[in-house]
Order: sequence, then C-alpha cells, then structure tokens
Amino acid sequence: MITDPLPRTSALRKEYTASDAQETLVLPDARALQAAARALEAALKAGEKAPVKKAGDALLDLLAGHYRVQRPGLSVLGSRPHTVVEGQYSWELFGDYTPDTEKIRVWMRTAVLGKVTSYRGLLNTLLHEFCHHLDVRSLGYSNTPHTRGFFWRIDHLYHLALDTPAEKRKPLVWIKSGSGWRVDWRKLR
Repeated sequence: MITDPLPRTSALRKEYTASDAQETLVLPDARALQAAARALEAALKAGEKAPVKKAGDALLDLLAGHYRVQRPGLSVLGSRPHTVVEGQYSWELFGDYTPDTEKIRVWMRTAVLGKVTSYRGLLNTLLHEFCHHLDVRSLGYSNTPHTRGFFWRIDHLYHLALDTPAEKRKPLVWIKSGSGWRVDWRKLR
C-alpha cells in the first residue's frame, strides 16, 4: 500500500491532511458484518458473478445503512484488466469507484490465469471501494485520497469483517517514501 503524494493546491492539501488524520470510523455491528462477509466468501466459491454480486450488494446495504449513505451500485466483472509493458506484467486493476455515478466495480478473477480471486482479496477490494464512496458521501473528501488514514479505515473494517482476534492484528507501520508513505511489510510479517 502506497499513499498518494501530497497535493499541490492548498484546498486539496487540507482535505488530504484531514483524511490522513482520520484513522478510525464508528464500526458497524460485528456479527452482522461478519455474516455478510461469510456470505461473500460462500458466494465466491461458486465462481459465478450473480451470487457474488448478490452477496456484495448485501454487504454494501449493511455498510450504507450503518453509515447513513446511499448504497453505491455494484458491478462484478470477470478477469481483472491488466497492462503489460515491454513484455513484462505491469499492473492489474482489482476494483474502482466512480464518484459521479456512485458505482463500484470489482473483478472476481485474476488477470492472467482467470482464476477466481481470493476471498480476502475481494473483500478488501470491496471495502476499499466502499471507503472511497464513504469519503465522498459522508466525510466530505471530494478527492478521496489514498492517505494513511484512508488505509487505516479500510483496515479496521477488514479485520472486523474477518473477526481477526486483537492479539493477531498487527497495526500498519508506515515509512516515508518520496513525497508519500508506504507500508513496511517487513514489520507486518
């Protein structure tokens, strides 16, 4: 995980700083979130888009209801788009959010082999994109930047959904990287 660089304009810097400082959210009911996450896991095992969309919609209904925002639309798509540069794999897209349309797209298959993605990967992607929606619709961050606070907010939802015991959780550790920050994975393993 890498944060976006600090924006150049003062208005966007102010928004970025506010997002960076907001590390927590009021979390939804643990049992309800965990049940919705388990339903997503079960749906993913079928390897079909329709059950994954239904379970994803239910998860988004729960989150949108808790945070009192309109539920974003959801499209569940096949293999992830990816780019190859000079014969080398460059990147792939796990999901995205479009603020103007309030739509989330997630891809449920790996880019190259087309295998069903991991449950944890899909759950994290769905929560990530919902947090962009929440940034725009509830927290007032029009640019919804990838800040340390943004990743912390996802992390809290993710571990609550997985019912990760407190003693097994490792807090995100950030190190400066150019004009932004990146997670120090060595300290999380």
